[in-house]
Amino acid sequence: MNELLKLIPKVDKILSDSLIQDYLKRFDRSFIVTLIQNELDTIREEILKKSLVLKTDDVVKRIKGRIEDTLAPFTGKAVNATGIVMNTGLGRAPLSEKAVARANEVMTGYSTLETDVRSGKRGRREDGISALISLITGSEAATVVNNNAAAVFICINTLSNRKEAVISRGELVEIGGSFRMPDIIRKSGARMIEVGATNKTNLSDYAGAVGPKTGALLKVHSSNYRIEGFTQEVSLKELSALARETGVPLYYDLGGGVFEELSKYGLPHEPTVFESIRDGADVFSFSGDKVLGGPQCGIIAGKKEIIEKIKKNPLMRILRLDKVRLALLEETLKYFITNDPVGSGHVTLRLLSLKRPELKQKAKELSGMIKKIVPPGWKVMVEDVNDQAGSGAMPTEKLEGAAASIEPAGISVTAFSEKMRTVSKIPVFGYINNEKYYLSLRTVFESEYELICSNLTKICKRISS
Repeated sequence: MNELLKLIPKVDKILSDSLIQDYLKRFDRSFIVTLIQNELDTIREEILKKSLVLKTDDVVKRIKGRIEDTLAPFTGKAVNATGIVMNTGLGRAPLSEKAVARANEVMTGYSTLETDVRSGKRGRREDGISALISLITGSEAATVVNNNAAAVFICINTLSNRKEAVISRGELVEIGGSFRMPDIIRKSGARMIEVGATNKTNLSDYAGAVGPKTGALLKVHSSNYRIEGFTQEVSLKELSALARETGVPLYYDLGGGVFEELSKYGLPHEPTVFESIRDGADVFSFSGDKVLGGPQCGIIAGKKEIIEKIKKNPLMRILRLDKVRLALLEETLKYFITNDPVGSGHVTLRLLSLKRPELKQKAKELSGMIKKIVPPGWKVMVEDVNDQAGSGAMPTEKLEGAAASIEPAGISVTAFSEKMRTVSKIPVFGYINNEKYYLSLRTVFESEYELICSNLTKICKRISS
């Protein structure tokens, strides 16, 4: 063991190696030295655990690999062949072309983020986007924060800090990343008052809980689960009537905001933003990066008096949006003032609206390209599959899709799937079912066919060599 430890070269010797010298020409010396020391520490640990047979030449190669891994993008492009349109792990909704172009404008040089062009004086960064949201939704006022979790937090904090917030037990949801409504309510400074049962809540349950210390009535849309059978929930319209009767404001967490009626895309009805206003929510919030198809943000809209209180909350300074996301959101919202958002280029809605015949044609084209690459013995087919609208939003909603399926030979389907993710700098994410690897075409863009084939070619070459 001691002999192996003696084989580890000194840092100065490693720095003089030609492979490392190339990095020293481009990067700070102390940065490279730190990475070398970290890798040498790892090698020593492996030797002491008797899990490494050391060869001197391997040390520099390992250090080079560590440098490359460190310099690789933390967040990079990926091919989403899962068929899940709003895939949380892969960035949720893909952004539309006009939105990306507008963001690029404000990222290059300076922008009018907090300046009123007419007067030349300082302005509020959210004024323009707030006016646009109000125009589209018909709400009295609006504002934005960095995600819907933040929107939930600041709304409840503004309305119910040191007061009571009344909510049905059936709406104490948890979403991805261990976001739990009870935790948010407690952290907001409100005292949570649970009413009803998990499966049944009546209007009288809410009414019986309202008192002099009540700050708000809360309603949460269960966008990521369904309770069926012996159930009952209080509608937004009924709750709003109680709110008016008692003088207690009603806050509605919509989750993923929907501007378009989803039934036209073959999906079940989801509560729209316009219904929230029609049915009397005093204030409501929703995500910008789900069905809306924009950047991560939380949109808050409702009565002007409440929105102004939220804007004056000191938390707004912490939760506000930067110039890039404001630009992305602006252009995304403008798709919804056109006569045809899909025809105008809204990517998320277009992906949701794709029908199986069109997807089958895409699957045939990709399958044809794949068949020219894979060796004999591999099976490549076009198959009907069920796609998914979202992973965190609408996870139970299925869409009729089509996929290219691959049954590899000489490599397990699990290993093949891993290599499709790791063989190049651009990972391809498909899925496995019944010992087959599937590439669902709903979420694959035609420009990505070559990327898929490139990964596949590298895998096949390694298998055959």
